[in-house]
Amino acid sequence: MGQENTSHEKEKKSTIINAVKSWLGLFTLVVLVMEGMLVLAMTLTPASDPIFILYPLMMFLLAMALMIAWLIDSKQKRKFNIDRFNAETERIKAQQTVKVDNMEISVDPEKSTTKELETGLNMFTDNMLQFSFEKPVGDGWHAPKFIKYADFVRSTYFTNLPDDQLEELITANSPYGKLFFNAKIVSVVFGEPKAIEMDENTSTESIEEYLVNMVEKFKKEGTEVSEEEIKEARVKLNQTENVSKIGFAVDFKIMAMDKNDMDTPFLDSSLPNLFLNFGSIIKETIDSLKTDDNSLLWTTKNKLKNVSLDGEPYASFSIYRLYRLLKNDDYIYFCSAQYSPQIEGAHFAWDSLKKSFESFKILK
Repeated sequence: MGQENTSHEKEKKSTIINAVKSWLGLFTLVVLVMEGMLVLAMTLTPASDPIFILYPLMMFLLAMALMIAWLIDSKQKRKFNIDRFNAETERIKAQQTVKVDNMEISVDPEKSTTKELETGLNMFTDNMLQFSFEKPVGDGWHAPKFIKYADFVRSTYFTNLPDDQLEELITANSPYGKLFFNAKIVSVVFGEPKAIEMDENTSTESIEEYLVNMVEKFKKEGTEVSEEEIKEARVKLNQTENVSKIGFAVDFKIMAMDKNDMDTPFLDSSLPNLFLNFGSIIKETIDSLKTDDNSLLWTTKNKLKNVSLDGEPYASFSIYRLYRLLKNDDYIYFCSAQYSPQIEGAHFAWDSLKKSFESFKILK
């Protein structure tokens, strides 16, 4: 709302300045015409005529009036430019901007809340869940669809566990388990989902860096670490013994969580608490992070080593993810998007994916 007022004030001032400029042009023209008429009258009036001496004084007064008008105009323009610069500075301060690799994502928390959700052919709007976003456009994008949290877990981790067992597992592993399990998820997918297969050689850049540091530490202490021990540590750190295959798709997801599902008395729905909990579940190295009272925005960059994608081996496979947490009086929203330039055709999808992620809005 504050941003809308600023924009309205700027528009109003711009209109005033344009009106003043039009008036000043007209005033200048009138003064020049009057000066011309005075010069003509002066040439036709004998020097001995008493009125002759008044012409130069009148021309001087008109010139002074014109100069004062130009000074007022210059002052107004300077003030307008300063106000515009200050308004732009405040707008930039209000924005949250993060990077993942060389890609930039920017959201404005003030513009992310609205009193009325935007509708239109290219908008996805759910008045019951109180959010909207601009649907990704272009070849390869599927229509948005609702999925259950249990189905999301099954498709991601290739498990056949029924809903009741999944609910028990999720609530046992997180104090926010019920909140997550009952969430309504809207998913928009590009292309077809892939299966990332992992084995004992699968790792990440951060895991390999950690292993190198640990080996160096033990070496300084006089302990040699065998290749077999390194391999065992790699499997544990990557959790390959528990998960050997995960689903992946370039996509954009909204998880809307009803605050009424917060059934644990000692928990609250603060965004920092939820962020810490998501961090313990997702276990990804944060690449960039921006926060304020009403919005948390962050990105992660993952480089998987030695994996197979639908059976095709990759020595290195990059995944970039965007995350955002925000809330209103009724719901908590977890927005996520994931992208890999190595998925066929995905480089055409990035701009649309980014635009959809940045366009997300909720009701106040």
